[in-house]
Amino acid sequence: MPGLVATVRQRRADFLLSVMVLIWGFHFIVVKNAIAAIEPLTYNALRFLVGLPAVLIFATRQRGALRLSRRDLALVTVLTLTGPVLYQIGFVLGLQRTTSTNTALLLATLPTWTALFSIALGMVEVRWRLLTGVALTLVGVALVVLSRAENGLALSHDDLVGSGLVLGAAVADGLANVLAKPAVDRMGGLPVGIWKYFLTTLTLSLLAGPRLLTLSAEQVPPANIPNILYSGMLAGAGGFLVTHLAIREIGPTRSSSYFNFNPIVAALAGVLILHEPFSGWLLLGGALTVLGVIMVNHNTYLRRRAPAAEALLHAPVVSPVRESTR
Repeated sequence: MPGLVATVRQRRADFLLSVMVLIWGFHFIVVKNAIAAIEPLTYNALRFLVGLPAVLIFATRQRGALRLSRRDLALVTVLTLTGPVLYQIGFVLGLQRTTSTNTALLLATLPTWTALFSIALGMVEVRWRLLTGVALTLVGVALVVLSRAENGLALSHDDLVGSGLVLGAAVADGLANVLAKPAVDRMGGLPVGIWKYFLTTLTLSLLAGPRLLTLSAEQVPPANIPNILYSGMLAGAGGFLVTHLAIREIGPTRSSSYFNFNPIVAALAGVLILHEPFSGWLLLGGALTVLGVIMVNHNTYLRRRAPAAEALLHAPVVSPVRESTR
């Protein structure tokens, strides 16, 4: 019976994550369509506000999930401002200026930036497969940014600015993930995640400012209401809840493997539905980016310090347990 329960849980988590891959993949074109009519920062605030009640209801049912000391809350606030907030701003402003395909592929590099910062801080073991994955990702990113459908490799001002904002978002969140690891290890992933969601919602609402307070029904086209609900309830709150469920039931490594499919779904959706430019260079760059990220995810190992009693006799021991960088 315990084995049957474990199998059901694993299949449930796998099924929900598979559904979320489709939801997250199509989310790029949903947001792209919406911010053509609604100011990007206002849309960002609206979608987080829509998803917030579901996250708070979930939080109230988790004993002790919201309990943090003032010092820990201040730390999580700083981590939120330097990670999720910058990520969301760069995401929506970048998506406004470049294609959803480019945005998806560039945001998919987040694990690579996390790995690079981890290497710089001596947190992970440096392996040639990890470095190969990083190199492939960077080459893929360059091709994605430079790819043009008709003119070979080129740059446009909007694409360059948009891609720069998106890449900046991925880099900022990658650094924040590394800096947040000690806090997550000490406080737990769930409390940190819930407070980050709440603080991100609050900050984005403050940034939207007067536009959000004076927003009227006439300023939100009826056709975009499903977009807001999709972003807030499905991609936002739904993604948050499914991710934490999956991490608890099948672990972070298996859960993180599903994120590799997001840019593929998003790229196909952008080309087929929005008729975004497509070229051989974009295909090659996207393939290298995804392959590089997969290699990074599967070859990132935490470096574990030797016990104090043996520190003078042994070199640092590498943990055989693979840690997700997502």
